[in-house]
Amino acid sequence: MFCPGCKSEDHRRSRRRSPLDYILFLMGLAPFRCKKCAKRFHARTVTLRYVRYARCGICGNLRLKRIAPEHVQGPLGVVGQMLGIPALRCDPCRHKFFAVRPVLEEDSRLRMASRDRAA
Repeated sequence: MFCPGCKSEDHRRSRRRSPLDYILFLMGLAPFRCKKCAKRFHARTVTLRYVRYARCGICGNLRLKRIAPEHVQGPLGVVGQMLGIPALRCDPCRHKFFAVRPVLEEDSRLRMASRDRAA
């Protein structure tokens, strides 16, 4: 994803501030801020191809590792353990959570990336 102002790929997630931000988030658009020009814009957190896979709720990363359910803290940690939901951890932000969506495996990522380059 590129910044609409300066065409840079260097951006970060911005906080939702207005009711419009929350409405757009329900439609799959999240606020981002460019690190180079500081322009704020909305974009999809994940392309439509990857919507069905589990991703980090904080940074949107798809590269997740399975962990033992005991490592997930919080009130929902016990519920997730009792239901047997897979526990996952995001490496960049170290967020631990439960997800019922399937994890995008490394070989699937490589195949999809090679298809994208060929197109």
